[in-house]
Amino acid sequence: MSESPVPIPSGSLPTDIPNWQSVDTAAWRKAGLAPWTRPLWSVLALLVPLVVAIGAEPEPVCSDAVPCGPDWAGMVQAGLAVGLLYWLARLPELTLVTAPVLAVLVAWEQFPAPGEVSRAANMAVIAVLALGWAAAWARSAARRKQRRLVERTAAGIRHRLPEPVGPLWRGTIPLAAGAMLCAVAAGAICLGLSGVREDERHAAGAERIAAEVISRNDVSVRVRTDDARRITVDAAFPEDYAVGTAVTVLEDGPWRRLAAEPHDAFDWQLLALAAGLPGISLLTTGVLARRRSAALRRGPVPALRVLGRVDLNGRTWVYAADDASGSTPLQLSPRAGAARRGPAR
Repeated sequence: MSESPVPIPSGSLPTDIPNWQSVDTAAWRKAGLAPWTRPLWSVLALLVPLVVAIGAEPEPVCSDAVPCGPDWAGMVQAGLAVGLLYWLARLPELTLVTAPVLAVLVAWEQFPAPGEVSRAANMAVIAVLALGWAAAWARSAARRKQRRLVERTAAGIRHRLPEPVGPLWRGTIPLAAGAMLCAVAAGAICLGLSGVREDERHAAGAERIAAEVISRNDVSVRVRTDDARRITVDAAFPEDYAVGTAVTVLEDGPWRRLAAEPHDAFDWQLLALAAGLPGISLLTTGVLARRRSAALRRGPVPALRVLGRVDLNGRTWVYAADDASGSTPLQLSPRAGAARRGPAR
């Protein structure tokens, strides 16, 4: 990029397009992102207390009085937390919706949990979510302010784009992929709920049998019932049942399980998260791409005359119309929409 920037040939542009001068570009640059709104800070600030909160969360102990079971609220919390590590950086529009939802879930579900470290970590998570939401809002506000500055500088001069704004199907591939992944996630949730209902149906008609644990391994416990039978029952948390512990076994024909451990839909929940998180991200990306592409085609956009230069990597650098030396390139965000396309003419 050693050559000086050059203007677009005058014959290819209408004569009424005003110049975008350095004083105007300075105001546009000043209206950009404040340092604290940089996505990296929000991501790092969320990652640290999130790891601490997960590590400090007490492990549930299964019992007949408090059975373990599928944690759907926990699945939603985990999904939103992992998703926000990406959405904070790439999709502020989705952050504005999901960050408050996660903050409410954390406040509702986690604060009753014992442990000073756990409570402090969850409070930090909520504080960071508030910071991330504010940063996402500030980024959106900065884009709107920069767009208004461009429109004011253009003084009402608008022209249709001289070239198509990408293919008409822009956003279709992310939309299709996102819809497919979300369908997989919905199917996994339905299958998980179906397994839970089937387990509840068996449990409702099952016989409750008192038993004593006589041995255990990594996936099951062996118990002796009051009628001297010795049976093996699958257990998700066999470490919770020491030898000699009294347990209750539910038995419905060949079906049996511990009363303390209802059906766990963890595998289906994991599949729902693995498909749903990228699915939601792709759907949002596709919708935004289609909306922005349609907005640029809908009518004339603000137009300003600038200087341009293409580097050896094929990237186009834009400069103010009076910056003939190319000293200050403009960092035009890909998300700036019409404000980007207008000055690039």
